[in-house]
Amino acid sequence: MDQTEQTKLAQLELALHYLVSVLEEGSLVERYDKETRESLADVLRLLVEKVNDLPLNVPDNLVQATAVRSIIGASEQANMAEMASRREQLERRQREVEASASIQGHLLGDWEQVKGSDMEFQATCQVCGGFVYVSDNSVYNLLLDICQRL
Repeated sequence: MDQTEQTKLAQLELALHYLVSVLEEGSLVERYDKETRESLADVLRLLVEKVNDLPLNVPDNLVQATAVRSIIGASEQANMAEMASRREQLERRQREVEASASIQGHLLGDWEQVKGSDMEFQATCQVCGGFVYVSDNSVYNLLLDICQRL
């Protein structure tokens, strides 16, 4: 690679890093919502990393495949972050329900996963048989206000 190509590559990399920071910061691209800006920045960041790892004289189709892998990789990272957030929300709801149930005198059994769902759980009071259903975005409390043996 000659000096001109190296300079152009370094300038392109600098421009991409700057574009990533502008997207993350947001003031120059206000028309895009925060999530869109972050997604674009993630793709560009991964693209720079993957292109830096390519050997010299790689055919164009492999460079294009690198761009596709960057998009897929950024999407997978976003999905993993969303799942982690949803799991945190689910666990927080479970703790809140456990505390409330305890105050009302209920003795909840273990949380059981609702069949066919990975983010929905229910627990049954071992005293009165009432139950509560929790997901990452909702709670359905079918426990009595005061636990009573039925």
